[in-house]
This record gives sequence, structure tokens and C-alpha cells, in this order.
Amino acid sequence: MPEKKNPLFEAQREKSGSKTISKYLFQYHWALYKIITEHSTIPEYAIFLELHEDVIICDSLDVNKAKFDFNQVKTTNVKFNTNQLVKSKKNGSSVLGKLVKSGSEKPFTKAINKINLIAVKDYGLELKKEGITLKTITKDDLSKKQLDELELELKKEIGVNGLPDNLQFIVTNLPETNYQLITIGAIAELINSLFPHSYTDAKNIYTTLIDELIRKGKETYDFTLWEEVLKNKALTSVQVVNVIAQFTNIKNESNIDIEFNDICKELNLKSVQSKQLRQQFNRYRTQKLSNRSTLQLDTTKNVIKLINENFSNGETDIKDLINNVSKSLPQNIKKQFTNEQEIASAIICEFIMMN
Repeated sequence: MPEKKNPLFEAQREKSGSKTISKYLFQYHWALYKIITEHSTIPEYAIFLELHEDVIICDSLDVNKAKFDFNQVKTTNVKFNTNQLVKSKKNGSSVLGKLVKSGSEKPFTKAINKINLIAVKDYGLELKKEGITLKTITKDDLSKKQLDELELELKKEIGVNGLPDNLQFIVTNLPETNYQLITIGAIAELINSLFPHSYTDAKNIYTTLIDELIRKGKETYDFTLWEEVLKNKALTSVQVVNVIAQFTNIKNESNIDIEFNDICKELNLKSVQSKQLRQQFNRYRTQKLSNRSTLQLDTTKNVIKLINENFSNGETDIKDLINNVSKSLPQNIKKQFTNEQEIASAIICEFIMMN
């Protein structure tokens, strides 16, 4: 059967819309790829899209400890040299000027850890050492001539004296093409490192997380309270861990299975009740193993402390132990759970996994 010709085949009047969508999709995928590849090394984090800068990554959920990395993500398929960094665009701002200005003389300036320009190609900047190529270029890596050129133009444009010490020019590991598949692969690799030989649905994890990032990125309102901006504008490490738990089945070690089944029998649970409790147990266990956040560490610490106190008081009944621990948990720990069964599953999990 002959192939049908496209009735809309004609030179397109406008392609900028498709290019713009591709640009923004890459930024969102870079953000997700970044946190996925660093998930195991950062106890907790929050990531914001389209808030003062393309991507802001925060290293804590505690507003009193939070430090921020400002990231401007560029997909321009050229090497950024002096001219391309300082040349003003239609809006009157240059790439370098916009980058530095986004974090300068703001109430949050002192809380900014790094100001990064992320590019897909190497930079055409002159370095102190000839013949070397760096994936991350800092102010100290630039030659005096290069530094003087950039600082002179920056002074002309926005009146800033000198490049900020925390400014970095970074070449991303994420390529401009096939970034969706590479991000899914990074998720699969993360889960395999956290839970070897376990089953996971990396594609569903990816879809859920990227959809959430896009949804949060489209939010244009401003929020005065930290908890509000986290809820409405950020993808947090807690959310990432919960999504991982939702689509991952950890391979069960036989002794954990045996102990869990023994506890269900001691609690006189029927088969349906046991199955429901196991689902909550597996979810909490996944969260515990994949998350080193302050809240998770505090939860483990408090539950184990209360379990040991009950042991010291001579408690030997598992049902009474669970009830006693649950009643004694601090409110800030209990509020993360939606019901008593979730609390019970956490207590059972910590009880079984105690050293």
C-alpha cells in the first residue's frame, strides 16, 4: 500500500515555538537529572524552576540552614566566549549580566552558595593554564586578560565591580539530544545502587517527577512563607523518595520476611490486614533506605529511643510496644504520617531493622 503524502507538507512560517519548548524541556530535564545523579550524596534538597533563575537548587528543607545554587541553563549549540557572554540581547541584558544580576544585591544574596552558567558545549574562555579543558571553570581559572575583559563589560552593563567569587561556568553531562532516555537511565541506575536486584519502574518514576516539575514550574504566584513556596513551587527530596517508594519493590530478605510475619501473627491480623500493613511497611522501608533527610534521621532516632525505653521498662508485648511508642512520638514526627497504620508500620520496620 503506497504511503500517503502529508497534506501539510510546506515550509513553516514559524518554528520558534518548537525551539522554545525544546529549550524549556531541556532545562527541566537538566534539573531532574541533576538531583537524581546527586540524590545519594545530598541528605535533603528542594529544586525550584523559574524562580529568580532558570533552576535553583536548595541544600536543605530547613529555612534556617538553606543555601542556594542559582543555575542558568543554556542550550545554545556554540562555545560561549567573551562576546557571547557580554553581548546584550533584545531585552538589553547579556547572558553574564543577567546571571550575575539575578543574585546580586538581593535579600537572599548571602544565602547563595554558587552562581552557575550551565552549557552543553565547552567554553571559549582563555584560562591561566594553556592547553587544558575544564568541565567547571571558576574565576580563579581565568587568565588575567580574560578576567579583565569580562569584568570591564560587567561594570558597563550593571555597575558591578568584579566577577563574583562564587561564579562558575559548567559544561553539563546531559546532552542536548536523547535527554529523556538518559534521565530515565539515571533513575534506573540510582534505584539499582540503592536497592540492588529490586524491581523498579524507572519510566513511571520519571514521568511522575518531570510532570511535577513542570506543574510547579508553571506556578507564577509569589509566596511569603517558606512552607508555602516549598509546597507550591518546589520538588523536594521527600517527594522524590515517596515517588521512588511508590514504584519500587525491594527484594525481601528472608529474615525480614520471617520477622514481619511473626509480628503479624502476634498482632492477630487477618490476611487482608497483614497485606495492608506490609504495603505500608515496604513503603516506609524504601523511604528509610533511600532518604537521609533530617526528618528521616530524626524519625529513626526517636522511634529506636522509645523502643529501647520500653525494653528497659520490661515491655514484651509487641502490640503494647507499638501503642506506647506511637503515643510518645513527638508531634513533628507524627505529622508526616497520615494514619495510625503508617505509624505502626514505621515502628515495626525500625524494630526489625535495629542492630
